[in-house]
Amino acid sequence: MGTIEIERGMVKYITSDGEIYYVKQHFPPSIPPVTERTSQKLLVPERFFSYGPIEKIVSLLGLGRCNVVTVKLAHEMHLTFEEFEMLQEMVGPEFYFSRAAYQYTPDTLPHKDPETAMGYQIVLDILVRNWDDGDRNMYMVSGIPVWFDFGASLDPRCQNVYRFLLKLQDAAEAGRVSSIELYFKNYSRQREKILEAAIEVFESITQSEIRTIVQVSEDEFSGFFADYLVNNISQISEDVDIIRGAFLSQKTADKGRIFYEPILKQTFWRQIK
Repeated sequence: MGTIEIERGMVKYITSDGEIYYVKQHFPPSIPPVTERTSQKLLVPERFFSYGPIEKIVSLLGLGRCNVVTVKLAHEMHLTFEEFEMLQEMVGPEFYFSRAAYQYTPDTLPHKDPETAMGYQIVLDILVRNWDDGDRNMYMVSGIPVWFDFGASLDPRCQNVYRFLLKLQDAAEAGRVSSIELYFKNYSRQREKILEAAIEVFESITQSEIRTIVQVSEDEFSGFFADYLVNNISQISEDVDIIRGAFLSQKTADKGRIFYEPILKQTFWRQIK
């Protein structure tokens, strides 16, 4: 039996072993999926925020590869009936659990070097199209970043890498600068080597592992997200190159004080013509 607390308006669950999890309401997709009788094509929602299966998929993909927190679904926590009812009253009818980033220690993280940690994280974020990976969703443990909150990932609209670039730009203009953009601000040969190593790691993910991850995450659109991830893994090297080129070109233009329509938008519109 654990302990339930409220901290700054957020509900925390502390297990008997002392692990701290934030309890997040699981919102169903805002647009119900339907099956078109003619083509049997699955139409999925455009955005997923605070959606347990999505966060769990990303967390499992990053497990052992990136400094990401663990995400658990409600049934994995072995709650008592009383705890379950109390959390329903405090959080909502459906909920899931995200491990507190501040509980991690350097010895429990895959990467202890901050630059390496960020390089591996941005490859994961490009793979899952997570644009909301900036400082609001990052906690520093002894100077090492740990990421949490992956609900902005796997948006079907962003599978096209050029649309993802536009989303990164729109988010930055709204004050949510991605770790992806920050990584390329001071790009170096060392950072290039880190990216190359990270790409190799993610390219080695097998279709069998993807199938297991989406099944364990219990997502009702598991087939769609499995295809989404398999496709993105197959082209992760090219996608990283495209995004790197876009940000480095923008950086060069900024240094030369060139007045231009934003480069990312130019690149996108050229590609979709």
